Amino acid sequence: MLKINDKVTLLDETGIFTIVDKNENGDFVIEDEHGFDQVRKEEELVYFQASAFDNVEIETFENRNVKQNPFAKKRNKVPHIPVIDLHIENLLDTHGHMANHEIVLFQLDNCKKQLDKHIEKGTSQLVIVHGVGKGRLREEVRYLLNSYPNIEYMDEHWSDKGIGATKVFIK
Repeated sequence: MLKINDKVTLLDETGIFTIVDKNENGDFVIEDEHGFDQVRKEEELVYFQASAFDNVEIETFENRNVKQNPFAKKRNKVPHIPVIDLHIENLLDTHGHMANHEIVLFQLDNCKKQLDKHIEKGTSQLVIVHGVGKGRLREEVRYLLNSYPNIEYMDEHWSDKGIGATKVFIK
């Protein structure tokens, strides 16, 4: 049985209300936390029992001092870096008829064309994949890069086999 000063909740609303009066029709006058009164029938009211957890402070996003969730995965925004892959298998369907020096010349020509396109587009960095091998293509790529005054480069690990690429910075 509900009585004055009992705490109640409503079936169709959220919040905790206090019973302040019972009118002549048998309806209850309840007051919300802001001091506003409502008249409700007894069937709409549910007796509110305090929970054992009411006085436990729960850390929420709004009331914590940490600026970011310490359990969230840290995602570094990695800019998309274009890749020029000079492996001959990726450039030509068949290359068995070509001599080694012809393959290297074809790869260098392809590298120069793509590099010039990226410079025109304003790309700031890219990766040239030349493979590990004996290092001949790597030397030729670096020789080509040295002919550009606005380019710097460094070794880049591209596979688990070692340094098979060169990272290029375009000024």
